[in-house]
Amino acid sequence: MRLARNDRGDWMLDPEQLHSRLMINPGLMPQKMRLALVTSRIEEGVDADDGRSRVTIRVANATWEGIFDHDGGLMSEKML
Repeated sequence: MRLARNDRGDWMLDPEQLHSRLMINPGLMPQKMRLALVTSRIEEGVDADDGRSRVTIRVANATWEGIFDHDGGLMSEKML
């Protein structure tokens, strides 16, 4: 799993990669996001975590968290 940057420089995560973790149909992801049924948060690391990002995705009662390095590579992940 990797994070990639879009044309604006924002981090993007492929919905296909979230399917196995959160059981989200990738085709329904845009609709669920418009309805505020999917929330996401990206936090940039500071101090000892500088260069890392924590991504949290919540759908219904499932929450996934991934820690990514500066280049967007997944370092660790867990379900919350």
